[in-house]
Amino acid sequence: MGAMETADGKWRVEVGGTGTVVVWYTLHGPGVRRNLPSLNALVAALAEHGIDVGELREI
Repeated sequence: MGAMETADGKWRVEVGGTGTVVVWYTLHGPGVRRNLPSLNALVAALAEHGIDVGELREI
């Protein structure tokens, strides 16, 4: 469906789903690859690494 990343490209989020319904997110960063089932889980995982979801930009 799409992807987002931080301005420096260090962190990337891939968004997957079926049709217009998002069903998962994958977070990629230094030594990190996590599959996440919801936006809330993504926001929490980003926060663990000191990143605010607002820092992501669509690519």
